Amino acid sequence: MSSKQPAPRPNNALLTTEEAIQKYSNAVKTEPTAANYLELGAAYYIARRWQDALNAFQKTIEVDPKQPVAYYYLGILNAAMGNRDKANDALEHVLQLSNNPMLKAQAKTRISQVQSVADLGGN
Repeated sequence: MSSKQPAPRPNNALLTTEEAIQKYSNAVKTEPTAANYLELGAAYYIARRWQDALNAFQKTIEVDPKQPVAYYYLGILNAAMGNRDKANDALEHVLQLSNNPMLKAQAKTRISQVQSVADLGGN
């Protein structure tokens, strides 16, 4: 006898990108935390939904303006979209807020190198 429902996933199973988008889209409705918006932004970024990612990372810093990872992605996305002033502002926030030397180094390198959406590996 076959069942039309998928087998349950183990608790530690990885989500697909679309499952992550769905999960965190729902999560920000019930718990609009910076962490949930950050996860949603990351899922959109992986899905190459650049404007959705930009919006989610912007919401992250609206909820908690001390999120250097959100600023990192805002820098990359703004640079890719031709908003160099916003990208540089985001970079400055990363450098001011982060205690992670690898994130700071990555931000300095990557944000300055991104010139278009094509540099993000997508359309």
